[in-house]
Parts: sequence; C-alpha cells; structure tokens
Amino acid sequence: MSVRLKRTLGACVAGAGLIGLVAGCGTDGSPVAAGSLGSQSTPSAADPAKARQLVLGAGEFPAGYEVQEVPRGQTQQMVDTILKSTRSADITPSHCLQLSAVPPTVDADDLGLAVAMKGTESMIAESVGVSTASLEQYRTQVSGDCAHLTMNMSVEGQSVKGTVDQKLIDGPKTSADDTLVVDMTTVSEVGTQSVTQHMIAGYAEVNGYTVSVQASSPNPSGSIDRAGFDEVFVKAVQKAVDET
Repeated sequence: MSVRLKRTLGACVAGAGLIGLVAGCGTDGSPVAAGSLGSQSTPSAADPAKARQLVLGAGEFPAGYEVQEVPRGQTQQMVDTILKSTRSADITPSHCLQLSAVPPTVDADDLGLAVAMKGTESMIAESVGVSTASLEQYRTQVSGDCAHLTMNMSVEGQSVKGTVDQKLIDGPKTSADDTLVVDMTTVSEVGTQSVTQHMIAGYAEVNGYTVSVQASSPNPSGSIDRAGFDEVFVKAVQKAVDET
C-alpha cells in the first residue's frame, strides 16, 4: 500500500466519520477543512469568500511549526475524493449520517485552510467555512450509538473497510459561546493491510462560520500535541470573533 493511499484512506474514513464537519484535506491527506455539508435549515449571512481571511497566519502557530502551502487544486481533489467515497459508503448505524444530504461537490475556494507541521512528529490544521448546522447537531453525530461507526467504501478504486471511534472530551476555554472537541480514532483496512489514525478535533460556531482545529501526528509512533492544539484552537476562535 503506497504512502499516498494510506493517507487518503485515513482522510476519507475520518471525513466520513464527521462528514457534517469535514470538507477537505491537507497536503498529506489529513482532514483539515471544516464547515458542514448537510442541508441548512436557516440561511447564513456569513460570506464564504471571507473564510480564507479568517484562518491564522504563519506567525500565529506555536513555536516550531511551519505552515505548509496547500495548493487549491490538490485541496479540491481531496474534497471531491472524500465526498464521492462518502456518498457511496455503507455506514452503520445508518441514521448517524444522512448520506442523501452530502453534496456532489464543495468549492475549495469557499474554505479557509491552514496546515502547520512540526518536523515529522506533529501536525495542526485549522479551517473555516460557513456553518450550515448547529454544534448540538454535531454532538448527536459523534455521541450515543454514533460514537462507533463501521463503514464500507471505495477509495481510488480500492475496497475499504473502516471503523471510527469517537468521544467528546473537554476543550480549552475560548471566546465562543459553545465549542465541541472530539477525540477520534479511525482504522481503515484494504485486504490484509490497515491504517490507524488518531486525532483531536475542535469546533466552534462564530457569527455564521464554523471554525475547526485538528491535531494529529503524521508519524504512527508519534503523539498528539495537545498543548499546541489548545493554543491554536483558542487563537483561531478569537480571530474569528474579532474579525466577524
């Protein structure tokens, strides 16, 4: 199994696990774009074109992190891969994801993205997109009998079996009225080979935008930088509050 396919598999399984929150991937295939893909009950006054202005700049990430360029074309390709794989997936429990509400495409230009790496050990990514669902709806999607999902999907022509285990955890205090932080472990299997990914994802709704921060380790033996995640999540939310 190629490195690229491994990363894509993990991204698609994680993306399907939180399809209401995740809309894109970074340069290594890890989920980085938040914003919701389901149907919107109340139109938002937030401007999608402003989302890219709301993400943190290179100097606002913790010391030691370097922001990676995310080419628009590559981001769009990963968005489309996740959406295509998720729309055709067989997911249990089926009520946890409304696959009929997943659109065929999402314009990457409407997503604000920033991906920062600290060597090969830690990655922190932020994304901003127009909100189309409440955090309360997201809580339902990652708790109760939806805390454990199993799925069968096709990714780049490969038949993939995946599992997602997720739980709500405490997050740092931010300037948002409400936040949601999820600890997620995904396992994707192709034949006799498997890929396991662990990540922490934080979400906040700020004036019509969903602000998301994810922390993970590109190295299977690495650990998540929780202190870095907390710092970036607080800064990301504050920037959105200040500029919207």
